[in-house]
Amino acid sequence: MKKYSIILLACLLATPAFAQDPVKIGMVTTLSTKAGYLGEDIRDGFQLAVDQESGKLGGIAVDLMVEDDGRKPEKGKQIAERFIKKDKAQILTGIVFSNVAMAVVPKVVRQDVVYLSTNAAPSKLAGKGCNSNYFSVSYQNDNLDEVVGKYVSEAGHKS
Repeated sequence: MKKYSIILLACLLATPAFAQDPVKIGMVTTLSTKAGYLGEDIRDGFQLAVDQESGKLGGIAVDLMVEDDGRKPEKGKQIAERFIKKDKAQILTGIVFSNVAMAVVPKVVRQDVVYLSTNAAPSKLAGKGCNSNYFSVSYQNDNLDEVVGKYVSEAGHKS
């Protein structure tokens, strides 16, 4: 969780307006379905960091809003849009799955909202698809599949 605090602090210090009011952070994550435990861990870990700092991260007050995307890209988009337009979230985070990230992140970062990726980090959001408002705090998660695919191909397997 220390990694989150450092990245968040760097983002916050770059914008003086954040220092006065609580920073609104919208967490779009998977809390339902069989994979809900992943989103629960992300939510609980993030909340623990906020709680340990008495409602702050990096010394700045935080207002954390959490919603379940149900592992559905369209639902994730709707939640993100509401967080940004209605709730005035300045930072979004929490997406577990790459298909949801690909539906949500490009539009979010184009709206000048910071996105901190806790898990989903598809290669399409790196390189040419990179945006200065996007930060992956995990790893580019399609690399593992690429390596396995190469190994299987080199081993002569056809399927």
